[in-house]
Amino acid sequence: LARAFDKMLAAHGLSNKILAMAGDNATSNDTQTTSMSELDTNTFKAENRVRCFTHTLNL
Repeated sequence: LARAFDKMLAAHGLSNKILAMAGDNATSNDTQTTSMSELDTNTFKAENRVRCFTHTLNL
């Protein structure tokens, strides 16, 4: 999924414009952000993931 998302970003010229990603606390989002940060085709870093506060509050 990370490769497909990265290709979509590249197709729209957004690969170097991602500062952070927001999502719920699902483990699959951890995997996605780690995989995205390991690709050399974008500037995203896993440390820049923002967890959705309302999802956290709801827990």
